[in-house]
Amino acid sequence: MKNIAIVSATRAEFGLLSNLIQQVDDDSQFNLQLFITGSHLLQSQGNTLSQIKDKFNIIATIPILEEDTNSYLDTAIATSKALAGFAEAFAIYKPDIVIVLGDRYELLGICSAALLSHIPIAHIHGGEITTGAMDDAIRHSITKLANLHFVAAKEYKQRVLQMGEQKSSVFNVGAVGLDVINAIEFITKPQLEQDFGFKLQGKIVLITYHPVSWGSTMGKLVLKKLFAAIIGIKNATVIWTAANNDASGQQLNKTIKQWTKKQPNVYFIESLGSQKYLSVMKIADLVLGNSSSGIIEAPVFGVPTINIGQRQDGRLKASSIIDCGETQAEIAQAIKKALSEDFKQKAKQTTSLYGAGQTAKKIIAQIKVFLSLPTNKLTPKKFNDINEKKPKNTSTDSCQGGVKRPNR
Repeated sequence: MKNIAIVSATRAEFGLLSNLIQQVDDDSQFNLQLFITGSHLLQSQGNTLSQIKDKFNIIATIPILEEDTNSYLDTAIATSKALAGFAEAFAIYKPDIVIVLGDRYELLGICSAALLSHIPIAHIHGGEITTGAMDDAIRHSITKLANLHFVAAKEYKQRVLQMGEQKSSVFNVGAVGLDVINAIEFITKPQLEQDFGFKLQGKIVLITYHPVSWGSTMGKLVLKKLFAAIIGIKNATVIWTAANNDASGQQLNKTIKQWTKKQPNVYFIESLGSQKYLSVMKIADLVLGNSSSGIIEAPVFGVPTINIGQRQDGRLKASSIIDCGETQAEIAQAIKKALSEDFKQKAKQTTSLYGAGQTAKKIIAQIKVFLSLPTNKLTPKKFNDINEKKPKNTSTDSCQGGVKRPNR
């Protein structure tokens, strides 16, 4: 039986991984080792550890964050704690492979610990581009640390290959989030109202706005513009979920929480959990913010998305997504367009650009093949050079500018 380590540090990441975690746990050839870290252990992020404990056995919790994480220094220190903490944990529990998803900063420490411990890494959602966020560099770094690559689209597979990875290690399996959509039992609107303690009246707007890791304001100035634009939506119920724990995330949440308390029919909920989040998304009239869930999951439901700013620049985007700038006027104009009958009908006809599900089964199948290889931990990765045609009339005796080397 092989020890399969799966790491989760955030509520969003756990929601995407939940179906894969369940299938690994159900597989008789695997022993699930679930490592929980990051914002799952913070009260300010909804204490999502308790929700995970209700579903799965957790092999270890590794604290790396403080409740007041707010600066680049804090995230750098958290990454170093992740390297040390996971190195010790891996030495104790000896996983045969470590599965990670995405591009968050703590993964640099976690994957470095796995690499230095000679433990193979399987990376989900590599090859994507988000030029408006620091995550872009982190994601590509993890690609170079990983042994197996499970990408969500053809374009992303090509990009991973472009980074020198072997074709035999890169698999286009689609997005794991679509598996979750296909597998969960959605909560009805009346039940959601009972759980929330308020009515979902009029237009339903779901908002998630995360810090922007490039730039001095980290998205804080955009909030005032976003607040003003939201006030302009008539007859609506707005559900706003917490920002992640990147630098400045707690400051954004504090500002959002204070503002929502003063607004009628606007509610701040730190963590909905995957089932409630997707259930709200399914009945929403609009998904708003800068989260990848508006790019990958919302189009599956045919729900319009407004993507604010540059955080998701570079990702494949369906026709149901409206990119807009960060001014109040631009956001308000995008809201007007998204809620128009013409655009809502267009969104309903949208098809996913990230596969059609069954992603977890495809991942598990390839991991079984990989772990059956006798030397999978010992054979170093080979860089796959892309062969380019050499220009004609080249000579080994010439250098730049066509100047011949002197005879020696």
